Amino acid sequence: MVHVIHTADFHLDPPMTKYLNKDKVRRKDFLKNFNALVDFALKERPDIVLISGDLFDSINPRNPVRKHVIEKLKELFLKQIKILAIGGNHDMPRSTENALSPLSILNTIEYLDFIQPVGQVINSRKINIDNVNLEIFGESYDVLNTGNRDPLDDLRFPDFNADINIFMVHGNIGLFKYRYPGDYIIKEINIPEQIDYVAAGHLHDHLEKTRYNPNLGNSTDLIYPGSIEFLSFREDLEKPKGFMFLEFAKDGLISKDFIKLKTRPLKAKNISINLNDENINQKVLDEIKPLENPELILKIILEGKIRTDQIPSIKTAKLLEFGDDLFFKLFLDNYNKLSFESSELILPDKENAKPKDVFIRFSNNLIQKEKNQKVKERLKKAKEISLRKLEKYGVD
Repeated sequence: MVHVIHTADFHLDPPMTKYLNKDKVRRKDFLKNFNALVDFALKERPDIVLISGDLFDSINPRNPVRKHVIEKLKELFLKQIKILAIGGNHDMPRSTENALSPLSILNTIEYLDFIQPVGQVINSRKINIDNVNLEIFGESYDVLNTGNRDPLDDLRFPDFNADINIFMVHGNIGLFKYRYPGDYIIKEINIPEQIDYVAAGHLHDHLEKTRYNPNLGNSTDLIYPGSIEFLSFREDLEKPKGFMFLEFAKDGLISKDFIKLKTRPLKAKNISINLNDENINQKVLDEIKPLENPELILKIILEGKIRTDQIPSIKTAKLLEFGDDLFFKLFLDNYNKLSFESSELILPDKENAKPKDVFIRFSNNLIQKEKNQKVKERLKKAKEISLRKLEKYGVD
């Protein structure tokens, strides 16, 4: 039997400037789950660990993170656990002249085997464990591909002679009908029927499919383990994060388990607002107060229809300040899902209209349209106070 961990998309050392003074803590969330995976491997002693791209979030991770990764990989190396990796769109250089993937450095010190592209034949490693012959093919993300062409169109697999054939790849496989904007699609037809298991990376949600191969009468498992921590609200926030723990025999995959990792909670909350909401800020505060959790990253999405003159009642700075007391971090998506009933300025006909005339016309228009008598009286009072202020400062 051969035991394998399949993982991907660690994105270690991501830029977290939007978390302000909590950026360091947020970056540590990713290292924490990297450590948890290593601890699992040290306990369960798999034969192989496959990292299918984006070990790092960039080609220039900070030195403390590099050092930490090297120390952890060394622990696995000393237990005779083989680590194979390919590059992802984040940790592969976009220039052939002056850049190097951080995986190349790890490859140099031999704690990790970086399967790098070589010519037109897909590179591979042949491994024998307990009389099971495995061939592990690897194809990193083609960051120089600007034409949306499947790089496998121009590559070929060598002859298949192993008991188990595994294909590590980073990118969007067409079978999943899921892609990131601007990415090329890896065609299902370019993955040979001889491949027993596709160890994919790039998509951050845990996704699995099994393809029946009519010519050989066998099947191919295609799996994205997903990222080890949430990176964005575009991910499926209801799905857990984790990695795959696999068992192979001579005749194929005999068991697969998804090992869950504990992540920082993320939640997106839609809050409906409308034309009658006099105090939008208070409504939002009332909705989010019951969700109080110092570990939670919360995103508020305002939806509905409001007047343009209600926009100033959305006090973004105050909401975010309040959110910092309730949550790890609060984000506010103000306008993407809002529609507006216009309350535009109606300018006098004269080209040299005076500011006070513009204000009076605008105020009268608001008062005339307002149906709520209480609000109408407030607008009248606001108009009177504002006119006195304009006169005080000599605005005519």
